[in-house]
Amino acid sequence: MRSSFLGAAAAALLAAPSPAGAGPTSDDPATPQSLRIVPAPDAKLPPLAPPVPQLATHRARAGAVTEPAEVLPVPQLVPRAQRLAALPELQLPLLVPQPAIRPQRLAALPEPQLLPPVPQPAVRRPRRDSRSDRLRTCLKPAARALLDRIEAEFGRMEIISTCRPGARIAGTGRISKHATGEAIDFNAGRRKGDVVRWLIANHKTGGTMTYAGMSHIHVDVGHRFVALNAHGGR
Repeated sequence: MRSSFLGAAAAALLAAPSPAGAGPTSDDPATPQSLRIVPAPDAKLPPLAPPVPQLATHRARAGAVTEPAEVLPVPQLVPRAQRLAALPELQLPLLVPQPAIRPQRLAALPEPQLLPPVPQPAVRRPRRDSRSDRLRTCLKPAARALLDRIEAEFGRMEIISTCRPGARIAGTGRISKHATGEAIDFNAGRRKGDVVRWLIANHKTGGTMTYAGMSHIHVDVGHRFVALNAHGGR
C-alpha cells in the first residue's frame, strides 16, 4: 500500500505545470529538453505484489482465543459428622411388657411318670456282736491294719477266729499264726469271691487261704502265699 501511494504522488508532481519565472521551459530553444514521463490519463499501474501475510501480534492472538468453557463446580465431600446430623432420628418402637409365661409353660408340661423302684436283692449283713469286737482287739498292728483295709474296701466282716494261744497247724504241729495274733479267719458271705480276688492282687505281705467245704477266708501276715480250697488249717 505504501509503494502504490508513493508512485501516485510522483506522477502528480510530474504532471503539475511549473510557475512563471521559475526557470527555462521546454519551449525555450536554448534550454535543453529533458525527458519527462507523463502517465496517460487512463493508464493503469501494474499490479503490485500481493502483501506478505504478517503474523498476528500478541494482542490479536489473545483476542482470537475463544472464551474458556464454563467449569463445573467440583462437589465437596460432606464431613461424617454433618451427614450423621442430617439423618433423621430413628423412631424406636416402645417396648410392650409381656406377661410372664414360665408358669404357663410349666403348667402345660405333662406330669412326670415315676418309674417303679427296682427291687434290690437283700444283702445279709454280717452279725456284729461283742465277741467279734473282742477278737479284733488282740490282733497285732500289722494284722489289724490288714483287716481294716479289707473292711474299707468291702464293708464290715464277720470275724470267726483271730487269737488262739498255743494253736498249731493241723498235720504239721508247727506254731500257727493264730497263736501270735497275726492271722484272721472271717466270713465274707456273698462277697467271698470278690474279696479273694482282691487279696490275691493286693495282699503282698502274707498268706491268703480258703478251705474246702467252708465259707470263711484265712489271711495272715508274714510270708506271702496263696492256697485255695485247702484241706488243712493254719
